[in-house]
Amino acid sequence: MSKERVEQVINQGVHRFLADGVIYRDLMDIRAAMPDWSQWCAVWSQFAAAAEERGAQALRLSFTRTAAREFARAALYFHYAQNLFYDDLKLKRETHDRKVAAFKRAAPLLEPLLEPMKIAFDGVEMPGYLRVPPGRAKPPCVILLGGLDTTKEDYLGVNDLCVERGLATLAFDGPGQGETLFRMPWRNDFERAIGAVLDYLETRPEIDRGRIGIIGRSTGGYYAPRVAATDKRIKAAVAWGAMYHLRNLASIPAVTRDGFVFVSGSKSVEEALHFFECINLEGMASKIRCPLLVVHGGLDTITPMENATRMIAEAGGPVETLIWEDSGHCCHDRAHIVRPGMADFMARVKGESTPHSYPRLLWPD
Repeated sequence: MSKERVEQVINQGVHRFLADGVIYRDLMDIRAAMPDWSQWCAVWSQFAAAAEERGAQALRLSFTRTAAREFARAALYFHYAQNLFYDDLKLKRETHDRKVAAFKRAAPLLEPLLEPMKIAFDGVEMPGYLRVPPGRAKPPCVILLGGLDTTKEDYLGVNDLCVERGLATLAFDGPGQGETLFRMPWRNDFERAIGAVLDYLETRPEIDRGRIGIIGRSTGGYYAPRVAATDKRIKAAVAWGAMYHLRNLASIPAVTRDGFVFVSGSKSVEEALHFFECINLEGMASKIRCPLLVVHGGLDTITPMENATRMIAEAGGPVETLIWEDSGHCCHDRAHIVRPGMADFMARVKGESTPHSYPRLLWPD
């Protein structure tokens, strides 16, 4: 359980940590305080608990905005305490539950508030949050879909950007994700869960059910285009870290590879490789007719550049791109451009069925 692994994971994830809202000073203090990997969960949790206590103090003084953001920060730090941490599953579950509890304290205090809801799917209830911007009649709605060990809670930054642009959002935990992981592992028909989300949104009169988009992050960068290809209710899609296939699973960083093995209920990398053969857009990408935004980094070690180029080449509708050859997974090092760009894309498209011509913003020659 070496310090070397701590440094490796922090170096690999630093841009994502900061983009999601981790304070730089906190991250440096967490790094310094962590003697080795065995303390990863404990040290992050200490900083999470401190934020939660600040939130409680602010709430006692009726400083609700401060309380909301401190509770949300606590949830984010608890999230990273257990994110891709499989050494102690009991501790992972306990820390995950603390994350969920902290975010539940934030949700009603944030402006606009996040409404907790549950979506029935194959005998379980997938938890999520619906958020509707104030003063907008029948706004479009964006489904926020996570990837491996990413959840509705750590999507708050993108959620905020969408709502600021007059878009409603629905963030949820699908099979193998967040709260649902402990009720249902990842499924090779995961897209059916997104279909259940679309069914649920059709019951919500406060949104425009004819203008629904989806942003899929990491592994969601496969399922978002997949659903766009098969369900006409999706009017715009973002592949945030495009994943045409996952045939390279055996060669991705070990901490991430172990996560894919775990969430699929596999016993080995070989078994997980067989399971994730379901991730394959061959013959499907050409069926994507709605506007598609592909966000990708040329140095991505989880989903190679080939995944983006094939998706772009084969998509059957208009494609816009945000791509840097010197960027990593999901372009977290360009978050200040990418995340507003995704929200702007959704705000511009707004689910209209008329074909558009979108500029290729940063596609390399």
